[in-house]
Amino acid sequence: MKKNLYSLITIIVVFVFLSLWGFYWAIRPIKILSTMTPSDFGVNYEDVSFHTKDNVLIRGWFIPSAKAKVKTIILLHGYPADKGDILPARIFLHPYYNLLFIDFRYFGKSEGRYSTVGKDEVLDLLAAIQYLHSRGLNEVGVWGFSLGGAVALMAASQAPEIKAVIAESSYARLDWMAYEYYRLPLLRYPLAELTRFWAWLFLQYDIKKILPAMAAEKLTIPVLLLHSQKDEVVSFQHALLLQKALRNNPHAKVKFVDSLSHGQPVENYQVIAKEFFNEYLGDVDNSTNPRKRH
Repeated sequence: MKKNLYSLITIIVVFVFLSLWGFYWAIRPIKILSTMTPSDFGVNYEDVSFHTKDNVLIRGWFIPSAKAKVKTIILLHGYPADKGDILPARIFLHPYYNLLFIDFRYFGKSEGRYSTVGKDEVLDLLAAIQYLHSRGLNEVGVWGFSLGGAVALMAASQAPEIKAVIAESSYARLDWMAYEYYRLPLLRYPLAELTRFWAWLFLQYDIKKILPAMAAEKLTIPVLLLHSQKDEVVSFQHALLLQKALRNNPHAKVKFVDSLSHGQPVENYQVIAKEFFNEYLGDVDNSTNPRKRH
């Protein structure tokens, strides 16, 4: 009897330890710090910073377009990367739009003691929009990758300044990501539930309520979903749920591919992105666009 009791206690202790370890590394992963800047592409830029509603200092790059009276696109990186990670794949937009790259809290050069993997990062994007207001820029597009895509969808339901969103490899539910975080058959479910408990205990929020899919249901602005069926980090079930959430949005578009890993760009992604933003933010050639604005 005592042996069984000790075995049970041992199992419980191991589960608690593994889940706490997993929770700690989820909110404080090893940072990826890029050394590349826009100057490496021959582009002038400004180092900028601003505070969020909860007083976290966010740092970024503002790259003004050479054209006057153009819209601005905010570029959001994935987890656990930084703004420099997406710079090479986004800088092509610079001739057509102002660009604002930001580091989410905790990541890159921004401050913050930990990541909330989506919840408070919405505040980072809303603060970026307020910063652009201070420069007289009031209409933006957002292109978010992975975590950045989820944040873009959740913020867009709160920020009328956001006129169009590209959500690339976005998650739809944070609790699903917790299950996928632990790649241990059967054991991942109790570990994910314990991780949910630690988030509630230490950070005072329920990961089951971090729902980009629910936010997407409220959107009527143009949204483009990009996702691969072979994405090994954010599984394709997230894309399908987001597609379902956007089913009543007449301006929602999807581009699903079948063979790319997480982070690999969709073929012709530059053309796809330019055409999307051209249609809904303005003509990249700065000429009259005959298509209807939404």
